[in-house]
Amino acid sequence: MFKHLRLENFRNHKKYEIEFDQITVLVGLNGAGKSNILEAVTVLSSCRSFREDEKKSLINFDSDYARVVGDDLEVFITKTPRLFMQAKERGAPRKLSSFIGLLPTVVFSSETISIISGSPSDRRRFLDVMISQLSGEYLRALIDYKKVKQQRNNLLQTVRMGEGSEQELSFWDEELARLSGVIVKQREDAISFINGLLPGLYCSISGDPAACLKICYKKNFEGDVREALIRCRYREIACGKTLFGPHRDDMIFELDGRNMTNFASRGEIRSAILALKIAELKYLETKRESLVSGDNIIRPILLLDDIFSEFDPERRAHLGELVSQYQSLVTATEESHLSPQLLKKSKVIEIIKPNG
Repeated sequence: MFKHLRLENFRNHKKYEIEFDQITVLVGLNGAGKSNILEAVTVLSSCRSFREDEKKSLINFDSDYARVVGDDLEVFITKTPRLFMQAKERGAPRKLSSFIGLLPTVVFSSETISIISGSPSDRRRFLDVMISQLSGEYLRALIDYKKVKQQRNNLLQTVRMGEGSEQELSFWDEELARLSGVIVKQREDAISFINGLLPGLYCSISGDPAACLKICYKKNFEGDVREALIRCRYREIACGKTLFGPHRDDMIFELDGRNMTNFASRGEIRSAILALKIAELKYLETKRESLVSGDNIIRPILLLDDIFSEFDPERRAHLGELVSQYQSLVTATEESHLSPQLLKKSKVIEIIKPNG
């Protein structure tokens, strides 16, 4: 069980320590810093915030650094002389690619709704964070892919200006295709696992036994990525950027064969997101059990950021059952948003906005 968290200069918490229980409920007004505590846990989990990608903003405005310490894990972020992040386990530095996933988490927040209703980048981010907690190969492929894509974009721009050779693109095409294969394969495998659970979960949550929810992975090119890059080379040169690859792929949520983004009601989207988050927990738990044996298995921690207020009583009941199955950190502006039965099993901590 994840027990202790210590923060230094993280968001609005200059110095703060907290002890967690199996179920911990953080209650306080908006702006008190409840979500920042959950955010700190996700930094320990994936070296990034669940709310935004800008690491500099995690550091308190009046400080040059931030430190997050949770049990044996530590993340240090500094913004001078340049933005830098360091991760440690038991005091020993670790590469981010081997640190991420040591503390697996699943986040359920109001922003989570954007997985269905938001942009393709929101859905890719969901996949990338989830899979990276399990696969160092996937995370390294993502990091290398970003670098290769940038190098290729730079070359495309020089070719467009008549200062580079088109033949040089062949090397970067091969690298991009190799990394794309790793990324797409693991994304499709993850979606296949989740699709094995989604229909039954959605039916149970929605109360509609005939409903069918599934995810379709949609690549932004046909056939092999190498062929797409060669086929559209002049178009890419004219744009000066890479137009094809997993950085532009999407996943479509289909309810009874129709794209939910275009027609689903608020209630249907919330039922689908809840089903997705349960499937994500099962994915992380099951896959970790296949990688690690014995007492080293760490079940994912469920982080619920003021989400009970988003749901009706029936869906709140499903959430309550889920919280009871995993170590959970829950935030709420009022205790009344949670059931008396859940509060009775929880450690309730009031979060008061720090002075200054």
